Amino acid sequence: MLNPIKIQYDNFLKAKKLKSSKRRDFIFDFVVQKNGHFTIDDLYRQILAIDPLIGIATIYRTARLLVESGILTEHTFGEKKGFFELTRHQFTNHGHLVCLKCGKIIEFQCNVIDDYQVRLEKKHRFKINSHKFEIYGTCPDCLKK
Repeated sequence: MLNPIKIQYDNFLKAKKLKSSKRRDFIFDFVVQKNGHFTIDDLYRQILAIDPLIGIATIYRTARLLVESGILTEHTFGEKKGFFELTRHQFTNHGHLVCLKCGKIIEFQCNVIDDYQVRLEKKHRFKINSHKFEIYGTCPDCLKK
């Protein structure tokens, strides 16, 4: 069975008239296996352990391409920028709890968000492409301190 994310990646490269490269493809494969949020620095450290010849500039350029292609979503949580995660299609069905002390990001599922979004679309005849649901506070670890 063909992987829809791989098809999306290949179609994007073709549309942009970009050639497939060993390093770009490696970064793509690495990223689509990740869970949760990550920064370019996180990604660089992990990839460096596997292939020390891949430079951080290549990782930055590839991440930008993956954001442009819709495969990755970039988040800014409060003042902190540059968090990435795999894009969820249609409605995202999740939100983020962001700790203001340590910066930890906790994802949570919330079907109510999607249900409400559908109702908003119908009520206002407005096509919603995306939304952000972020709640800021203090995580359990920081509350213990």
